[in-house]
Amino acid sequence: MGKYANHEELGANAPVNWRENTRPELYLEGMSTITPPGMKLKAERVNRFKAKIDQPHSTRWHLNYDVAMFGGTDIPGPSSETKQMRLEEMLDHIPRKK
Repeated sequence: MGKYANHEELGANAPVNWRENTRPELYLEGMSTITPPGMKLKAERVNRFKAKIDQPHSTRWHLNYDVAMFGGTDIPGPSSETKQMRLEEMLDHIPRKK
């Protein structure tokens, strides 16, 4: 059985978890392990990564997932950010899963 019982649980929980678990420190740590010896990751790359893990980006991530898995039936394209915000507001009624 999957982690989420239905698509509403996925929409309300997964983008929030994605934002919390996708931190610049983890990106820097991961990239540092594959950087060639004697070189280090540019701070600019970490800053660009940090700028792309905010709420609008997690909304787009959820929209792309919805299109790939469900044919985009749940979230209409033009108002995807509004729909995602409504889904995340449902966390009051939907149990939070981490």
